[in-house]
Amino acid sequence: MKRYEIFCYFRQLAKQYGPLYRTWVGNIPAVHITSPEYVELILNNSTHITKGYGYKFLAPWLGDGLLLSKGEKWHRNRKLLTPAFHFKILENFIDLFVDKSKFLVKLLDNEANGNSFNIFPYITRCALDIISETAMGIQVNAMIQEKNEYVDAIYGVCSAIVYRFARIWLHPDFIYNNTDRGRSYFKDLSVLHSTTNRVINERKHILHQVQDNNKETQDTFGKKRHKAFLDILLEVSRTNTELTHEQIREEVDTFMFEGHDTTTASICWTIFLLGLHLDIQQQAFEEVSRVLLDDKSLEFSDLSELKYLERVIKESLRLYPSVGMISRLAAHDIKIDNYTIPAGTTFQIDSIQIDFYLKILKIAILTLTFHLVLAQEIALVKNLLCMKKR
Repeated sequence: MKRYEIFCYFRQLAKQYGPLYRTWVGNIPAVHITSPEYVELILNNSTHITKGYGYKFLAPWLGDGLLLSKGEKWHRNRKLLTPAFHFKILENFIDLFVDKSKFLVKLLDNEANGNSFNIFPYITRCALDIISETAMGIQVNAMIQEKNEYVDAIYGVCSAIVYRFARIWLHPDFIYNNTDRGRSYFKDLSVLHSTTNRVINERKHILHQVQDNNKETQDTFGKKRHKAFLDILLEVSRTNTELTHEQIREEVDTFMFEGHDTTTASICWTIFLLGLHLDIQQQAFEEVSRVLLDDKSLEFSDLSELKYLERVIKESLRLYPSVGMISRLAAHDIKIDNYTIPAGTTFQIDSIQIDFYLKILKIAILTLTFHLVLAQEIALVKNLLCMKKR
């Protein structure tokens, strides 16, 4: 099945069987949830935090990073990484965001000849350029270089994971590892891990030099270097031995994967929706033009003025979440509606179907209400006619 066919298939399942239905991945059952009330029962419970079956295919790449870890290790590492999530960090990278975005617009402008084209590759390469500098402090130049070993390896690993998950016969490691696709996957994985390890060692060396000489890091042009996510992890590891080299690599790889993939998805969905709703697009355009008057370059303080655009992005995320489906393992038996779901069951939370389900529910309620009102009116008319005859 093609990607859009898979999307339509699950949308039809949600429409026909939601808000609670079961599917099978081979001999593994999964309970799908499309109702916000049911989702709340899972996500608001601190015991159901173990990721579902499909996440295991990410483990060779991401290890036990924040995405895949659980329990005490997740809480400990999340606490250790708190400084990296400070809003001030983003402010320091605003110039980078602006420069990469402007270059992306130039590339898209070259394609804007009246014919349709696929924007996804352009957006994902821009996201990779940004996340590589913010997460690792390196330039991969994905938008400039069509052939880039690291970028090609990310594409290869991501597509291989999706391909494998969709084919049950490739799930056993002893089969997949001995296929051509499996060998190609591990070749790409070696590129990703070796690149991250090399960058970690280089940044460690720079950090030691800086701290020994009591100087701030500078790039080749003598400017103060931005503090990347990796730099923050290395600083934490100097005072906390619990954060090992391997754990740092896992967290950086996790940010590289989640940072480019989810951002690309949300931007593409937002642009798609703006293309469908030209009146909304026009209002967003007018606001941006007003804030960035006379081609003024975007500054961090301008973001708070783009209130309408912020609402557009948030609404896009509500309608089409950047992660359309997440899964959790039931830590214990849980009762949902009239069903008791046993411990160990995989819950598939179809976040991208929730709004669709609510629309279907709203239509059903309106239809039912209409028929009830219609029935009452017919009964009333009948009674009035009967009274007239008397």
